[in-house]
Amino acid sequence: MRQTMISVRARSPLATALLLSVLVAILLTAAPTSGRWPPWRRDEETAPPVYPEVTAQADWLARRVGARGVAVVDARPVAAYEAGHIPGAVSLASAATLNPAEAAAAVAERGLTGRGTIVCYGDSTFAPDAAKLFWLLDAAGAERAMLLEGGLGAWRAAGGELNSEAVTLPATDWTGSPRPERVASAAYVALKFGVFGHEIIDTRGWEAWEGPTDEAQWGDPPRAGHIPHALPYGFREFAGSDGALLSPEDTRGIFSRVGPRPSTPVRLNHEFIVHGDGTPGDGAIGYFLLRRAGIEHVRYFPGGWSSWVEDACLPVVRIIGAEELKHRIARTRRWFRPDAPPAGFALFDVRHEGNHSSGHLPGAVSLNSRYFADSLDVFLERNWPGLDRTTAPVVTYCYGPNCIRSRNCSTEAARQGFVNVERFYGGIEDWRLVSGELHSTPLPSAEEGD
Repeated sequence: MRQTMISVRARSPLATALLLSVLVAILLTAAPTSGRWPPWRRDEETAPPVYPEVTAQADWLARRVGARGVAVVDARPVAAYEAGHIPGAVSLASAATLNPAEAAAAVAERGLTGRGTIVCYGDSTFAPDAAKLFWLLDAAGAERAMLLEGGLGAWRAAGGELNSEAVTLPATDWTGSPRPERVASAAYVALKFGVFGHEIIDTRGWEAWEGPTDEAQWGDPPRAGHIPHALPYGFREFAGSDGALLSPEDTRGIFSRVGPRPSTPVRLNHEFIVHGDGTPGDGAIGYFLLRRAGIEHVRYFPGGWSSWVEDACLPVVRIIGAEELKHRIARTRRWFRPDAPPAGFALFDVRHEGNHSSGHLPGAVSLNSRYFADSLDVFLERNWPGLDRTTAPVVTYCYGPNCIRSRNCSTEAARQGFVNVERFYGGIEDWRLVSGELHSTPLPSAEEGD
């Protein structure tokens, strides 16, 4: 029997070298042509990006005004349109809708079919009504929707004339095919937040994303913050100091570095859902700029934060500060059991168990982020039986701002029914800065574990 067995140690040097060469060949074959390494990250990007023509320059438009197949639409208020507009432009300010199908009907009433090129404009590049109209036309199936860079200001600077006569065209039928993949509803966002392959971009600014930190609001948790797993990001940096847009390539390069921390950037082949506060503004502008940067999968959530927070069943994540958390722990802790779980809210330390044992927030229960999703129910029943997930908050924390464990776990808590989720973004680092009390709990020995 022993004579028929082949020992790995007895393998000849030639066989070993042959095996290694085969393994190297496999890895080299698996390496993507884009140079991404290691090969198991090929899902990031392999094909070169395609930059769609969605931006029109004033001089380009001046040569095509009145040409067949090119229509111009003015997204400004009617009074501004009547005071002076680009010759031949149709006013679409009255198409005040967030529904692409309704917008398509309104456009058809003004004589546009959706075929050819439709250039929309406002007063400037970042005019919210113009960006919203661009999204509506794009989602409604316009063959080629474009936004005039610099808006009416650029048109004037290029010597373009203005006309005050209203343009009326006979009503027609809209022929564009709707693109539902450009639209996100609250229900769709609720289904996709925290799901791999989907990123939510909140354009309202850091303070709105964070939620109120004023001491006057330290009572019941306010209904403020952000959609779970959303990233705060402003798109104004995509324009230079002179107001001109950066190139699509530069825009894409800047956006490729966005993420919850520098070492964890977003993947540009994921789907991006962009939203603002619910009014035409930075959300629609962000949609346009991502489309311009060659982001293939991008949706605009027109209802934004206002429609999300209106539904009391949808979860909200708020950033809680060290001082507020310290105040809440002191208010709810039990003096006779100083390290007992706090009453009225759940507090989870999602770091490694050893870090928790060496020093943690008073009352914080250790639940390693690796096991959070599968073990949350068990730990809640053990430490907070009967806790109402629709009213009571759950707080997660980890090492500090560069740790994303608390982010992932707060998202998971929201997916498992918690409506008021709070993330202690500063973690142990910020807790030490406010001289917060730390408790230590020795890990059980092997005998105790048995």
